[in-house]
Amino acid sequence: MECPVLRHTVNDESLGIRVHEVNRQRAVDRAVERARSGLKADWLYLTSDDITNLRWLLGELWATKNRDEWEQLHFSKLGFEQVQRLAGVGDRLRRHRTNKMAGLEDALALINDGAASVDMTCTAN
Repeated sequence: MECPVLRHTVNDESLGIRVHEVNRQRAVDRAVERARSGLKADWLYLTSDDITNLRWLLGELWATKNRDEWEQLHFSKLGFEQVQRLAGVGDRLRRHRTNKMAGLEDALALINDGAASVDMTCTAN
């Protein structure tokens, strides 16, 4: 007696979406690991919400950058204040629906230039 085989029909679009999500998650995992490594013991002072918001924000940034631009970001050099501020940007974008492009630009400036030189006032849509 043969058992019927259930087959998923996978089209190119759904496969592409899945590959994109896997690549995004891997890139975010590497970036978070680099930030954690750079912060050392200070990482323990971040809340689970901070980390969730940071991961979400990094995923959004990854989606807007090409690979070369993403590889130029130095997450291991982020300070504790910068990571907290990045988590705050992620929170405002996720929960409060502030201007996404302005928030991502602010986050990128934080990563590239440091926390002191960025005005973190995201404007509402």
